[in-house]
Amino acid sequence: MRILFMGTPEYAVLPLKAVSEKHEIVGVVTRTDKPNRRGNKIEFSPVKQFALEHNIPIYQPESLKDDAVCEAFAALSPDVIAVVAYGMLIPKRIIDLPRIATINVHGSILPKYRGASPMQYSVLNGDETAGVTIMYISEALDAGDIILSREIPTGPDETFGELHDRLSALGAEALCDALSQLEAGTAPRIPQDASKATFAPSISKEECIIDWTLPAQQVHNWIRGLSPIPGAVTHLPDGKLVKVYRTKVIEGYAGRPGEVCAVLKKEGVVAACGNGAVCLVSAKLEGKREMPAVELVNGHYIKIGEFFG
Repeated sequence: MRILFMGTPEYAVLPLKAVSEKHEIVGVVTRTDKPNRRGNKIEFSPVKQFALEHNIPIYQPESLKDDAVCEAFAALSPDVIAVVAYGMLIPKRIIDLPRIATINVHGSILPKYRGASPMQYSVLNGDETAGVTIMYISEALDAGDIILSREIPTGPDETFGELHDRLSALGAEALCDALSQLEAGTAPRIPQDASKATFAPSISKEECIIDWTLPAQQVHNWIRGLSPIPGAVTHLPDGKLVKVYRTKVIEGYAGRPGEVCAVLKKEGVVAACGNGAVCLVSAKLEGKREMPAVELVNGHYIKIGEFFG
């Protein structure tokens, strides 16, 4: 089939690669180029980089509402538009453009976790499973009929970054299965039960600050759900920010919320929570690289009896 692929981040690359091996990619639509963090170099999206390497036509419209954009897409005569983390809402005139359907890979088992951050919320909430859904795109956010879903178990210490990579691969397989069904005319339309819908909105900077008054399990889930990006942060005694990437719940320690209770050379820095404690395994100071959390103590940034907060 002729596929117009819309996607932007690394998460979308495996699905694009998988589809390109079975179908004709008539074009890739991705977000416009942006400066890197230092502002001294223009960065291409991972999807654009893949398209360049494989000589796939690239489209980077500022808006999808322009007549010229819709006309350019229509000229490609796509059978299906496949969307994976594109980053903008798709207007109805583009949804209705392909011969068969416009579909999306969503990072949850819908109708759970509609919205921008489904994978993060799966980890933040300590879910024991996660998954992907292939759905027909509708004008309402993540509310379209379902073609299929795939579910996998998650680990108790698995980070968002680790789950992200596994769901990217799972999404690639599921998307190819859905395209096969669409090509054969056997793809179902399973309506979502809107009464069971939950939402996973974008995570704010304020939500990235670790709340040490929460129980240890919640603190642990929050940190791993934001790891590696955007990153859970806390303040050191001198006011500097530190990102915490990896923790584990640890028994046998207690103290006031945020208090450093112990330093375990082979494991990390133990910090008390509202109930129980977590061991900080890896962290990152501003302007530094990720490091073992014990280096916070070895470098005299914090010591036993002082507080994160």
